Amino acid sequence: MKLAVLFLILAGLAAAQPTPIIFDTDIGDDIDDALALALALQSPELDVKAITTVIDRTALRSRLVWKELGVFGRQEIPIGTGSDEPLLDPVRGGRQPQFDVLTEADVVPGPPRRAVDLIIRTLLDSPRKVTIVPVGPLTNIALALKTEPRIKDKIERIVLMGGAYFAPEPEYNIYRDRIAAEIVFRSGVPITGVGLDVTRRCKLAPADFARLKTAGHPSSDLLVRLIELWRDNDANRLPILHDPLAMAVAIEPSLVETETGRVQVETASPMLYGLTLFTPADRLPKDGPAPNTAVARNVNAERFVELLVDRLSARPRSGGASGNERHP
Repeated sequence: MKLAVLFLILAGLAAAQPTPIIFDTDIGDDIDDALALALALQSPELDVKAITTVIDRTALRSRLVWKELGVFGRQEIPIGTGSDEPLLDPVRGGRQPQFDVLTEADVVPGPPRRAVDLIIRTLLDSPRKVTIVPVGPLTNIALALKTEPRIKDKIERIVLMGGAYFAPEPEYNIYRDRIAAEIVFRSGVPITGVGLDVTRRCKLAPADFARLKTAGHPSSDLLVRLIELWRDNDANRLPILHDPLAMAVAIEPSLVETETGRVQVETASPMLYGLTLFTPADRLPKDGPAPNTAVARNVNAERFVELLVDRLSARPRSGGASGNERHP
């Protein structure tokens, strides 16, 4: 009887431990990356072990991560800078207004860390399995899996924003590095795919943005400034919450209803590049690979948005920046 009670206590303590995660992001393009990072930092259910940046001007992306970590008081989290290029395609240019928030002081200290090295080291050194949350192209994750296959046994699951599983539509993160995406989906690691099927139903309403504007913390001030830069003088433009939903699923899986099966990424036909072809488990060959991907097909959007706005409007959990500092 005493052993049974002890087991229950230990099980409860294990369940109460925050989930260790690695966050992989192309922050600086769409605004939802910055909101997803803020949600991770504001969620006691998660323990952010590392943040890595991916694709196109990754050094600037790492600086933007560093700035955001500063207002949340979390600059102890290591940052890894990934390759500017996907596995096949060239770097893309173009103006990214969110980088305008950076100043000369917003520089990650020390020698740069390579994203792939940081992912591998974080996983191998962790006493517990780690959840990876990629919300950009999957270049870093694919390279890490190919560089050090042992990390597969250290990954609890990959919760990714990408794909469209119930409609024949290419999604940017998958299309942008379709080869990397196919490597990840073929890896055998358990995956939860949070795609356009559900993320498009999750939007920040004007009242939500107003609440964030009146929160009055340096962290919320920075998020508001990034949203305003991203809106680029279009006052009617408000974020679709693609990436924050993937982060929320890492926190609370019950926010989405999923279906299990396998995903194949179209890599051969230029007309169809990046399509995520989903086959439900009951249609897979009996003698084929086991289903390893759960794709989201429904979402409790109201509950998710409420969770997001509550946490992003709250004072930083670690105290964040001091005083009434306002960020440019």
